[in-house]
Amino acid sequence: MSKENKSDKEVIAAVLSGSTEDFGCLIERYERLVYSFLLTRMKNLQEVEDIAQETFVKAFKHLKSFDCDKKFSSWIVTIARNLMIDKIRKNSRDIAATDLVDSVLTNQYDSSQKNPQEIAIRNESFARISKMIQSIPEDVREPFVLRVVNQITYQQIAEILEIPLQTVKNRIFKARTLLRGKREKDEKLS
Repeated sequence: MSKENKSDKEVIAAVLSGSTEDFGCLIERYERLVYSFLLTRMKNLQEVEDIAQETFVKAFKHLKSFDCDKKFSSWIVTIARNLMIDKIRKNSRDIAATDLVDSVLTNQYDSSQKNPQEIAIRNESFARISKMIQSIPEDVREPFVLRVVNQITYQQIAEILEIPLQTVKNRIFKARTLLRGKREKDEKLS
């Protein structure tokens, strides 16, 4: 069976049995999740890259402590989140997003569009949406981004943020309500 067809549990078992190169499979599976999680929260691309790399190093070092009954994606994002919080505390910086997020979100669509006018409209739309998302409070923004951007389940979000499931649902509902209000206000101004 190839590495790509193995479940996370099988890959982890192989790594713990000495096949350390199999850990690369987990990196390939979850690198995008970790980067997208960090990119929506941090200002500096170099810091994002450093924390992402540190996340996988820490996961590798502590793999034997991973509970295989849980989802690896939740565990890896929790590690990234904790490292990010530590970095922020050390630097005493905000975790507000910057133009980097706008750039990342819009650039992934640029190559699929041929018409420059469509590209400009899409870029403008993403920039407005990104600013709206960044304007809502962090406590509701974080679970919303995990759910909508990263497509993580409510239960996994509860585990990552270490809050009750109902709180996750309430915060995502509140974020959607706030964003709907901001969008309606924006449309009236347009």
